[in-house]
Amino acid sequence: MDKLKILLKDNTFIRHTFFIVFNAILLYILYFLIKNIGSITGGLHHGFLVLMDAFKPLLIGLVLAYLLNPLVSFVDGKLLKLLVRLPDDPIKLEKKKNTRYLISVLISYLFVIAAILAILYGFAVMLIGRISFTNVPNMLQDLMGTAIKYEATLQTWIQHNIPHDILSDKVTEFTNYLMSWISENMSATTAISFVTSLGGNIVDFVIGIIISIYLMKDKKFFLGLWRKFLHLLLPQKANAVFTETLHDINVVLSRFIRGALLDSLFVAILSSIGLSIMGLEAAVFIGVFAGLANVIPYFGPVLGMIPAFLMGLCTGGFWHGVLAVVILLAVQQIDSNFIYPKVVGSSTGLKPLVVLLAVSVFGYFGGIVGMLLAVPLAGIIQIFVLKWVRRREAKLIQKRRSGKGKIPPIMD
Repeated sequence: MDKLKILLKDNTFIRHTFFIVFNAILLYILYFLIKNIGSITGGLHHGFLVLMDAFKPLLIGLVLAYLLNPLVSFVDGKLLKLLVRLPDDPIKLEKKKNTRYLISVLISYLFVIAAILAILYGFAVMLIGRISFTNVPNMLQDLMGTAIKYEATLQTWIQHNIPHDILSDKVTEFTNYLMSWISENMSATTAISFVTSLGGNIVDFVIGIIISIYLMKDKKFFLGLWRKFLHLLLPQKANAVFTETLHDINVVLSRFIRGALLDSLFVAILSSIGLSIMGLEAAVFIGVFAGLANVIPYFGPVLGMIPAFLMGLCTGGFWHGVLAVVILLAVQQIDSNFIYPKVVGSSTGLKPLVVLLAVSVFGYFGGIVGMLLAVPLAGIIQIFVLKWVRRREAKLIQKRRSGKGKIPPIMD
């Protein structure tokens, strides 16, 4: 008993005991996390998806407000400023400004909706007009002839190169897979689920539009509320650092959007030139659509090729449509490997090689969303890295001037 009292009075013994117990608890927690990493990450992923789904209208509203803000500012500051005269009374002046800004928001939305409807109407008139005044039976006969010709060629190649047993097994395997896929994805339950999900997404998008209108209308109020919240939540130094970081991120995102729009302009010009050279009707219109669709990663280029193929099919036959697709594919390859890395990289301050690597890496881990966010995320990471480098350089310079130790020269 006396020995125990002596040990308890020994601070070294207590510290060592506490150190051992604390590390044992940490090791157990680490073991538990590693053992259940799948369940933990799955739960976090599910919780994140639920949270994102709950706030989807707000997120849509924030994105729309951010994207449309430059257009709203232009309409309010350049157009309506010349048309709407502001009163001298301060109270009436503030009311008039708010009303004018709301009108600017509505005009901007009407402009975007009108542009989308004009493009859709143009395609409808163009394609329906061509089909109406084209010999549809001849076009279908041309398609059937091409299909029959290549079907015979394919059958001959299969007979000479693929053993019958292997072909039969593969056909059976594919048929079973197709029937399984149809039973899983074409049932009434799946159709109802799809319609319900589509309806929910449409409702979320409409609510997002309404939220974006209110966000832009009361932009000054929400910005002031945000600044006050940061001021109350964070210390002055942390608030300044956080605000500066958000400003830098906003600069990167805005430059990325401008770069992506400029890249789409180049794609539209090259597509229009290529389609005009091959003699496709409405080449400029289709080229502009291909440029606009190019903003959407992965699906955008395919979406831009559909009207080109249909117009070529209606005016010159199957191979004319294929040639239009080949031209747009060539433009996409030139853009993906040369124009996009240079234009978007220059806008965000990234080197073309860094842009290509960012798109590849983020696309591998994040799919389509990763490809879309690759360049702005790489630009944001570059901001943090450069800030860290500048802080380190400042500390090295300060140490060198104070003469504390031998400091290596700073690389430019």
